[in-house]
Amino acid sequence: MTARKKRKSPDGTPTNDLVFSAYVGTNDEVFPFVLSLYVEPGSTVADVTYGKGVFWRNVPPDAYKLLATDLQSGVDCRSLPYQDGSIDCVVFDPPYMHTPGGTAHVDHQNYEGYYKNNLTRSEKKYHEAVLDLYFKAAREAWRVLREGGTYVVKCQDEVCANQQRLTHVEIINELQSYGFVVEDLFVVVRNGRPGVSRLLKQAHARKNHSYFLVFLKPRGRKRWAGLKNRLQITTNGTGKPRLPSAKDEEFSLFR
Repeated sequence: MTARKKRKSPDGTPTNDLVFSAYVGTNDEVFPFVLSLYVEPGSTVADVTYGKGVFWRNVPPDAYKLLATDLQSGVDCRSLPYQDGSIDCVVFDPPYMHTPGGTAHVDHQNYEGYYKNNLTRSEKKYHEAVLDLYFKAAREAWRVLREGGTYVVKCQDEVCANQQRLTHVEIINELQSYGFVVEDLFVVVRNGRPGVSRLLKQAHARKNHSYFLVFLKPRGRKRWAGLKNRLQITTNGTGKPRLPSAKDEEFSLFR
């Protein structure tokens, strides 16, 4: 009678401490999770719409080599001062929609005034002008990214001229034609219930979520297999990054 071979235990350990595809929270709470899966520590990251640096509030300043620029610093995301193939990751977060009254994005860059490509002399208007900005920035990101590099794009769908525009789908379809591979999508659901000052009739669902889209500039036909050296986020038990406190300065946000 032959001895039965002992069954090999599966590799890995059981856990529910995972990065998920949707979070209720804010951009600065979700962005570290995106980095933890797709951007290796020590990478050179160009945030080309840095603004007030909101995305980076929960990211240790020494985790990456951050190149922070925007129009106010004199750098246009459509014409970056970096050499071809020199950047590991590009982060892009423009205003999500046109702002004809100038008040649609409080505490955010006003689209018309900031990017100057929805003016009278512009060929494209309103939502098409927004898409044009995304597309031109993506072409420039493709140029400066190394093979295998990551392109992180923040966007939100909108209703323009009473027409539903699924911006994240339009961006994905266009960027795939450039050669980008869409690797992941994170949904950020805002806290609280958004409202309007006056409503005559509601025709479409009110947007209360946005997206982080993750694209890769492929290295040949090699598929993404995850990071060997990955930042693990320490959370506060509710799925949100744990902020270091004055009593807990020896612990990093990432370990």
